[in-house]
Amino acid sequence: MPSPAVYRSPRAASIAATALLAATCATTLFSLVADFRMYQAAGDLATDTELVDDATLNAVDQLRDNASTIHMLVLVASGAAFITWFYRVRVNAETLDPHGHRYRRGWAIGGWFTPVAALWFPRQIAGDIWQAGARPDGSGVRPPLPQTLLNLWWGTFLAAGVVDRIGAQYNAKAEFPDTYQQSVLWLTASDLLEVAAAVFAVLMVRKLTGMQEQRFAESAAGAYGVSAATVRS
Repeated sequence: MPSPAVYRSPRAASIAATALLAATCATTLFSLVADFRMYQAAGDLATDTELVDDATLNAVDQLRDNASTIHMLVLVASGAAFITWFYRVRVNAETLDPHGHRYRRGWAIGGWFTPVAALWFPRQIAGDIWQAGARPDGSGVRPPLPQTLLNLWWGTFLAAGVVDRIGAQYNAKAEFPDTYQQSVLWLTASDLLEVAAAVFAVLMVRKLTGMQEQRFAESAAGAYGVSAATVRS
């Protein structure tokens, strides 16, 4: 049986996650530059092989390798920071609404690494955390909150992964300049979707963190007989 949930401020974890998600966006833009250079080189090679020498191709390949390595390192760090924040707000959500969760809190970590289940568990957990932050009405009922931001985040996140896999398959099979360009277009689309997913993730981190801090402040104020409206003002 898990230990009782204890509220702890998610502010520090949210700052770390936000900073590293922003860094992920920066490295993704670096990857876009490398992809553009590769697209140009492949186009020049298709037009006239004399336009591109071996040194140019090697330089482009090295740029893409460097961009990929840096991006992967930052992506791992941002993923760790995000999941740390995600688990923290999941535990906090249990203090706000103990019965509104479909999965035990351990799934806030394990759900990201479980094959197949990773396609929907994190999104459902995020939805439960989001709804736990709803302010109860006079009868204690929590009205459903719109989850458009969550849908945009999860949709772009999954789409980026699918498109990246397609681009990688094209790149592995590419033998001619035009097929290299096709793979670059898929990878570019994946990078743009990844940037969008990171932006939506930052917005979600900020919104959920602020929501939980507000609800906890209202609960603390109520315990001391202070009106919640005073806390919201």
